[in-house]
Amino acid sequence: MADNHLIDELLKVACKNQASDLIVRTNDRVRMRIHGAIVTIPSERIAPPSREQVIEMMHHLSSDLDSSLNIDSLQHLDFHYELENTARFRIHIMRTQNNFGVVARVIPVEIPSFEALRLPDVIRELAEYRNGLIFVGGATGSGKSTTMATMLNHVIQHRPVHAITIEDPIEFGYGINHQGTVCQREIGRDVGTFAQGMHDAMREAPDIIVVGEARDRPVAQAALQAAETGHLVMSTVHATTATGVLQRILAAFSQDEHEAVRKRLADNVRAIIVQKLLPLKSGNGRIVALEIMVRNSVIKHFMLDAERWREIPRAMEESRTLYGSQTFDQHLQQLVEEDLVDYEEALANAVKQEDFVMRMGRD
Repeated sequence: MADNHLIDELLKVACKNQASDLIVRTNDRVRMRIHGAIVTIPSERIAPPSREQVIEMMHHLSSDLDSSLNIDSLQHLDFHYELENTARFRIHIMRTQNNFGVVARVIPVEIPSFEALRLPDVIRELAEYRNGLIFVGGATGSGKSTTMATMLNHVIQHRPVHAITIEDPIEFGYGINHQGTVCQREIGRDVGTFAQGMHDAMREAPDIIVVGEARDRPVAQAALQAAETGHLVMSTVHATTATGVLQRILAAFSQDEHEAVRKRLADNVRAIIVQKLLPLKSGNGRIVALEIMVRNSVIKHFMLDAERWREIPRAMEESRTLYGSQTFDQHLQQLVEEDLVDYEEALANAVKQEDFVMRMGRD
């Protein structure tokens, strides 16, 4: 490969091999994450890039490095990059041992459908709510942003809404030939912080607000206020269960606010979706495992009392047929029974492993 645009060639190779991430580091072999596993490219195929080559890649990817940033003082940088007719990429540049690395997350040009992601019908129904809070949780790389983009894309195709997104950085593009419209704002380029973006959004006549992450009190407070005033708010949260999402939001507030915040959450949270990506048993890709909490009167009652939050998973299991709620372990059982996920893989990801063994009838 020619050094001139080596990074573009590597990004194309990543897309061709259905990688989710490309990892490039000074004097290290190039690596990709394919179906959740790290794959190392042999040195004879692609030589480990030198410091100068990595810096050249960084300059090629970001014009900001040429105009406003001193490379010697750079510690990290996040932005998006696009290869026409190939894909968009979320780029993270990092300083590592006084050298540099680049991690590129592949963002498909087309927003996936509910069917392509194998999302249940209840997710489509949640997207059609007109107000309230929907949180999407999961670890980094679990597909939270993709699920929210699919939900929002569905809405703008079917309703004349005005949506505001606040992203770091912008990932998917929504186009303009829809009933609804999406105004996308990027942290650092269009607005300073998530909190400022939420503050601005209330003056921008939105029907829907999508905020990249409810990571602190100002953003959580603004999200609650927007939901209380009749907007639909969707946000990601780094948590691994539905009750973990609630705990993460509550923890953003001081102890003396907790009782009032629990009531506000109980009144305004419409649903919580938490997801993990698991390798398919066939070895050909990954599938999403979902925990879904759709608020009903029983769950709302439990949400009001912190001592009863531990009862929420049981209420989710019992309301699966009527409301579409489900725990991770319920869905993992289904995926094993449908021969989509290996039992050992499901067991390793179960929330309550001993109960999962009994659930599956294993010794």
